[in-house]
Amino acid sequence: MKKLIIITAIFFIVLNTVAYLIFSIYDLFNNTLVNFSILSTFSILYILSNTKHADAYRIALSLIYSCLGLVKIVFSYYSKPTFSDNLIILSILGLIFIEIILLFLIKYMNKQVMS
Repeated sequence: MKKLIIITAIFFIVLNTVAYLIFSIYDLFNNTLVNFSILSTFSILYILSNTKHADAYRIALSLIYSCLGLVKIVFSYYSKPTFSDNLIILSILGLIFIEIILLFLIKYMNKQVMS
């Protein structure tokens, strides 16, 4: 499962980079932001696969993280190509923060259930 996550992440990053090279309308800033979103989503999925949570937590969080990752990718693609006055970047960082908080919250809840 862990190798599959890494291979899938590499596939999507390469696919996004090829799309950037082919389509002239696809901006470098958006390409980098989409690659960052892909990398952050798959990193959290990889961390989740390495933890010892109950299976129900893993399945639910994998689905939630995958959906949030898709939202981050869509936000990244439609973002303005600048850092200044860009609320979408703030939204992406907020989603990453929510993912990390969920991971720690489930880790805490899993300790309470297992004890």
